Amino acid sequence: MQHEMRLIDTNGYTVPGAVRYGVPTDQVASVEAELKALAEPDAHQGRELHLAHAASLTGVSASNQRAAASQVRANRYEVRITPPVA
Repeated sequence: MQHEMRLIDTNGYTVPGAVRYGVPTDQVASVEAELKALAEPDAHQGRELHLAHAASLTGVSASNQRAAASQVRANRYEVRITPPVA
């Protein structure tokens, strides 16, 4: 059986470049590790984006952007496997 695997960020979106098609069942674990390795760089970029946006704002809006940055954590990313491995 072959699987589609994708890394999903904290907002439920697929991380660009983090989709693998036609993964054989015996390679799911290694591809999962490969995809999870992409989570930290993507999370870092997401945090930086929120903080840069906060720097251009004031008051509550800036606080909201800083709070959003604190919520972007690589350990909250997930790998979705379709169809699921039995």
